[in-house]
Amino acid sequence: MFNKDFFINLIKIIILALLQVFVFNHINFLGSYQPYIYIIFVLFYPPSQNKYALLILSFLLGLTIDIFEYTGGIHAFALTFVAYIRNPIIQLLAGKQDYEIEFFSFSSFSFAQWLFYMIILILTHHVILLLLENFKLTGIGPLLIKALISAGITFVFVFIYKILFKNKVGI
Repeated sequence: MFNKDFFINLIKIIILALLQVFVFNHINFLGSYQPYIYIIFVLFYPPSQNKYALLILSFLLGLTIDIFEYTGGIHAFALTFVAYIRNPIIQLLAGKQDYEIEFFSFSSFSFAQWLFYMIILILTHHVILLLLENFKLTGIGPLLIKALISAGITFVFVFIYKILFKNKVGI
């Protein structure tokens, strides 16, 4: 598990954490809608790499964001959960079995599959994150609207990233 790919992914985590903390945390649309671009790590993690390493690295990335934001583990939980459901979502969209996932390539996704994949994972992340941040079910309507708008903003940044680096493998 601790091979060259693992350490390259650690460097990616550091870069994404620094970008999130020092750039994207200071971007607020309409005062309260914030993009969380660090989810790029989970979205573009190669399916052929170790899925347990993905869980560990996702937890570390989320924890790093939590340390800088003093948020007590909500980013770590939300990102780790998204990393956990990622492979079943890929299997569902690609029609692959668990043992086939290591031979899967994101390049085989159609544009519609990519959109659905990104939207479902980004939205899941944002809903979990904001529910944990709010920690109450009263006012769930405005919270879901905030999650939808923040997820939409994040989606735009992720989509721009995908367009800029679409020929690259991984992030």
